[in-house]
Amino acid sequence: MKIIINTSHQRFGGAIQVALSFIYECIQFPEHEYHVWVGSGIGKSLKEKDFPGNFTFYYFDFGVIDFSKIRRIQKTLESVENKIKPDIIMATSGPSYFHSKAPQVIGYNLGLYIYPESPYVKNLPLWRRIKLEIKKQIHFYFFRRDAAAYVVQTDDVNQRVRKELKTELVYTVTNTYNGFYEQQATFPNRLSPRQKNEIRLLTVSSYYPHKNLEIIPAVVKRLREKGVDNIRFVLTLKKEDYKNKIGAMPDIINVGPVKPEECPSLYKECDFMFLPTLAECFSASYPEAMIMEKPIITTDLGFARSICGESAVYYKPGDAEDAVQSILQLINDRTLQEHLISKEKEQLKKFDTAHSRAKKYLQICKEMHANKKLTRV
Repeated sequence: MKIIINTSHQRFGGAIQVALSFIYECIQFPEHEYHVWVGSGIGKSLKEKDFPGNFTFYYFDFGVIDFSKIRRIQKTLESVENKIKPDIIMATSGPSYFHSKAPQVIGYNLGLYIYPESPYVKNLPLWRRIKLEIKKQIHFYFFRRDAAAYVVQTDDVNQRVRKELKTELVYTVTNTYNGFYEQQATFPNRLSPRQKNEIRLLTVSSYYPHKNLEIIPAVVKRLREKGVDNIRFVLTLKKEDYKNKIGAMPDIINVGPVKPEECPSLYKECDFMFLPTLAECFSASYPEAMIMEKPIITTDLGFARSICGESAVYYKPGDAEDAVQSILQLINDRTLQEHLISKEKEQLKKFDTAHSRAKKYLQICKEMHANKKLTRV
């Protein structure tokens, strides 16, 4: 097949790692011709020299996408598509804001729109809930307009997307850790040498309101009040997000954004993974922590339990005191830590590998290409 991999609209976030992993795994499937549309987020980590001759790269930077950009995106990508004449287009995350001639398979990972029971959504003021609903309808319009089929990361999301978007063409392909975790490169340490008895909790995430990273200063304060001063929270935020949303505190270390290939090295410098998120379709942080054998502390919500099962310690969402109790329980119980690591190894078997995920993506592309009923107007 002649395949376009469309990442032109992607700028930041966990979806970047999924797309990057897929692009690199496609090297193992040389029977196809790949045309990769590289957005600004992917371009920071992609190295053309790593790829054989059946890959061609095209670079785009549309910036922050709003209504004023839609026509430009359509015109620009349509011109390139007409020259390539692909059999299929794959966008691992959407909406892509591009109405293609070839069938387009688009990934769905916008959890806030399909989990209205999330504490984050429930606690929004009325005007913000209205704004969220408007954004949902706009994004759903582009999903319906542009996608021939969808890929999602859990069966629960599959059922919700089928209901919301009124389609049966929804495929489940689990998210997983990046291939960089299987072939770990060596990088200089990001963190200073450990202080005596220092314990590090890592949160690999860009800033999004629903990630609830603002709870971390409150957790630090309560730990200090209990006389606990040896726990450090390690974040990967942009400087402006850290300054404006978190604020400098002695027990919080912000190393800045980390390239996907450097993440395993950062995990090695830390002891536990802490994820206070309030809404997700999936988070690769969970399987990444599992493969690195780092016990997980996260929110007690359905999506988290569906991904982690018995391999995490859970706390009440948004409750800093309960988070503190869970953290102290885990760091002071070596037997519990070993139990969770054992459960992580079992849980990992339920996820696709980076290779099997790419294979499934390509099989879906093959099925969509063969489906002559799919027409684009």
